[in-house]
Amino acid sequence: MAILVILAIVGLVALTLAIARLYSHLAVQERRVVGAWDQLERLLVQRNGHLQQVCTEGGDRGPAALRDLHRSLQRQETARRQGDLTTVAEAEREIRSLWDSISSQGLDLKAEKEGEAGRRVAALDQAIRDTLVRYNSALDAYQRTRRAPFYAPLAWLAGMGRYLPLQPPSSDKTSR
Repeated sequence: MAILVILAIVGLVALTLAIARLYSHLAVQERRVVGAWDQLERLLVQRNGHLQQVCTEGGDRGPAALRDLHRSLQRQETARRQGDLTTVAEAEREIRSLWDSISSQGLDLKAEKEGEAGRRVAALDQAIRDTLVRYNSALDAYQRTRRAPFYAPLAWLAGMGRYLPLQPPSSDKTSR
């Protein structure tokens, strides 16, 4: 009888350790997704700040595309704060298209400011693309794990978040 009790205790301890290990693995993958999203948000805010400055410096004398860019930046910021990923992605495509158009036309700013803004935006756009790839990769691994037989009930019980993939803009142009 004592042996059965000891075996039951050992079994419960082993089961508890196994569940803790599964949960830990799932939590690490979720943190990777959240970390990639946080990095993406920081880069978007940084890049959009540079673009907003260009819009402000361009003022009313600038091309109509600058006003459209300003509206798209505001739309993306609102969507980002609300967690509306679809609108964030749509606005991102608009922003990139408008910026490509504006930068190819040239701005009515000092040449060094225009060049500096273009370089910063191009570098941040590349970082955003790379972060999107990391986010989607982390999300794919997390979703595969969540669907695995032993992880699915644990994810449901633990209330693990559901995240949506973000598709990068369809155009592969880099900003100038």
